[in-house]
Amino acid sequence: MPLDHDREIFGVADHTLHVTFQPTTRTSRSGFDLPMIVHDRLAFSPEEYVRRYDIVQAAMAELDLDALLIRGPENITYFTGYETPGYYKYHCVIVPKQGEPVFLVRDFEWINTPEFAWSTKLAKVFDWDHPPSVTANVLRQLGLNSNCRIGVEKQTFFYTVDEHETLLVACPENTFVDATQIMWNARMIKSAEEVAVMRRSARLVDLAMQAGWEATHPGASGDEINAVVNKTLFENGGEYMGLPPFVLAGERSCLPHQTGGANILAANDVMYFEISASQRRYTAALMRTIFVGQPKDEWLRAAEACIEAVEAALDTIKPGATPHEADTAARAVTEKAGLGDLHRNRLGYSIGVSYPPDWGEGEIISLRQEEHRPLQPGMTFHMPPLCLKYREFGIGFSESIVVTENGCERLSKLGREIIIK
Repeated sequence: MPLDHDREIFGVADHTLHVTFQPTTRTSRSGFDLPMIVHDRLAFSPEEYVRRYDIVQAAMAELDLDALLIRGPENITYFTGYETPGYYKYHCVIVPKQGEPVFLVRDFEWINTPEFAWSTKLAKVFDWDHPPSVTANVLRQLGLNSNCRIGVEKQTFFYTVDEHETLLVACPENTFVDATQIMWNARMIKSAEEVAVMRRSARLVDLAMQAGWEATHPGASGDEINAVVNKTLFENGGEYMGLPPFVLAGERSCLPHQTGGANILAANDVMYFEISASQRRYTAALMRTIFVGQPKDEWLRAAEACIEAVEAALDTIKPGATPHEADTAARAVTEKAGLGDLHRNRLGYSIGVSYPPDWGEGEIISLRQEEHRPLQPGMTFHMPPLCLKYREFGIGFSESIVVTENGCERLSKLGREIIIK
């Protein structure tokens, strides 16, 4: 596609801002003085962002990249701190080898950059622009348009065929290679600062779960209980989640990824909850099932099996163990209980930074069969073993965990026992 724009690179400091900040520098591991916007509204410390910059630079060096184009919204938030639900429009961070990143951001949204992100250099993308052409022009201005090796995120939702073809035509002497794993691998291991934010999310989940339990009684509808859960999340400082809470009464409890509903809890019934909360886009989630009145024997058997499956996984997960081993340990419990056909999902998935349409990071790593990468301290997972029987019940119990030096630790403080109201 022909280039029809010559977009200059703008430094944020050249604009009149409605915020106050003082650009500063931090030194990277390689000795590069990294310009940064630093203020108390950043989600993490400057040192945490420098750590992430260093991880990305080291991975780029391993792939012999001259630059990396970051396109996934979760990856952009992880690397820069930038947050917006407006990721449906074009955003891209160009990370040169041992250089200052350039943030390509929609003109309407650029003032979110100094509010949330540490990066100091940006290029505006106007609504009448062809965004990939703007990226090609910025690469040219950076001297990255000829005989360069550029990493792109071929496996994310947002790097399109049109964008790839535009870059190939605009920079025919460049080599564009799939570098999706750079950001995925960086996000896989959480720092102490990241885990601390996830603990805040877990506290919100605990509050919402308890509120949902209290609202559960015969005659209440799924919609009414769901409203209580959502109200509790947001009135206690929760942010919009990657997925809504899944709050399901009675026979609707069997429906994957559905929520609410006008159906009314009976005197003897099932109430299913799977709730997440988000703080600074970092998620924790929790699944619980409670019973109203007298539960059927099959319901109790399924609940006991799911609880024991979680216990088996918690006992297995430690540094050096594999996701395959954890999934196998949990699945053996439900199989022994005669519920293997109803337990069809993976044991769990990585959890951390999220935007709709997901609250997990399962594309990075999952607790599943045939995943043999060893677990490491700092990995975080949501593990929801559950049993679904169509038009009868959905029963499951889960934990969000962090892998520690000696095993793993739950983020929730709620118990995991069978509750009958």
